[in-house]
Amino acid sequence: MCLVSFTMQAKYYEATLTFENGTIKKGFAEMVEIQDSKVKFRLEEKGDTEKILSTDLKKIEYTDKDGNKYIAERLFIYTDKGENGIKKRPDKYWLYVVYSNGIRLVTDALQSTFRYNPSNGTSTGSGGATMLYMGKEKEDAVFFVFMLSSMMSVNVGMDKSVRRHSELLFKDCPAFLEAVNKENFKKNTLMNRLIELYETNNCNKKEEVKPVAKPVSKPKKAKKK
Repeated sequence: MCLVSFTMQAKYYEATLTFENGTIKKGFAEMVEIQDSKVKFRLEEKGDTEKILSTDLKKIEYTDKDGNKYIAERLFIYTDKGENGIKKRPDKYWLYVVYSNGIRLVTDALQSTFRYNPSNGTSTGSGGATMLYMGKEKEDAVFFVFMLSSMMSVNVGMDKSVRRHSELLFKDCPAFLEAVNKENFKKNTLMNRLIELYETNNCNKKEEVKPVAKPVSKPKKAKKK
């Protein structure tokens, strides 16, 4: 799944809205920002505008003129406070999916041009103040990991944060954790490298449970009378 290749602007994109109750609504919508409480929606691109509460929605799938698809989901945000435990923000926020297949990588997409190409496994672009979050695909919460700001060239604390959050989330994939702990990440390739390490270490592959062979009982010998 590729992420956003745009700067935030008042433009309506073809959109499919999925509501919390499972209802699907198709039309056109503006790209959402992280704290938007309402989504501007139109049945026709030049039609009347309807404002839909974000709390009623689960996700939005946008399609641009070139056929590229972008998904925004409403997720809780966790912050690891170390000895003080994990802090969960009370509300859900709009975040854009970079990758979601076992591991989930999302950003706030603020002025972002990040794009992940699943055909060749590469990500390109940069983000003015893009926040990277990580979680599990089937959960509705993610952890804040690092700010991928193009204004900051120093990666102080990035490796430590990636390793700590990987340990929190993926204890069931030790091969991935070992690879993460050995890696010296670079900010401009961080998301791409995380995806590569997760995929190459087969974290989604379930180990085959072999049936336990039942012992063959030997026939009892008849007692001599």
